[in-house]
Amino acid sequence: MAGNPDIEPRLRELIGEVPFWETVGISLDDAEVGRVRLRLAMREDLRTFGERRVLHGGAIATLIDSAAASATRTLRGADEPPWRGLATTDMHVSYLAAVTGGEVTAEGRVLRAGRSVAFLAVEVRNDEDELVARGSATMQIRRAE
Repeated sequence: MAGNPDIEPRLRELIGEVPFWETVGISLDDAEVGRVRLRLAMREDLRTFGERRVLHGGAIATLIDSAAASATRTLRGADEPPWRGLATTDMHVSYLAAVTGGEVTAEGRVLRAGRSVAFLAVEVRNDEDELVARGSATMQIRRAE
């Protein structure tokens, strides 16, 4: 892992503090400074109604938001005090293909970051490495004073 070696353990600890991630089933796959990869397995309770029963768009949007926030959190230096918070101020999702089973992977990347704002791009791919959704997000960083 490039950069700060304590990023992945710190992110795993943070994930443990977000019960919603556990409820949805999001897991951390890989992390380095400015980039995170998360996974979400298809489950029956995450499917839409109807004949196709595909992965719900809200689950994909949640995964995109989570990947963007996690990638932003990799920017905090090892010697920097914990941030007071992080908030999504803007997010866009483009759904490109339905997910009918298996697992999806979201890779969030920091495009640009300042002291209080970060801009991110997220790609979501299925088991066959096909792009199924793209997202962009703007995150507000609330650093310790």
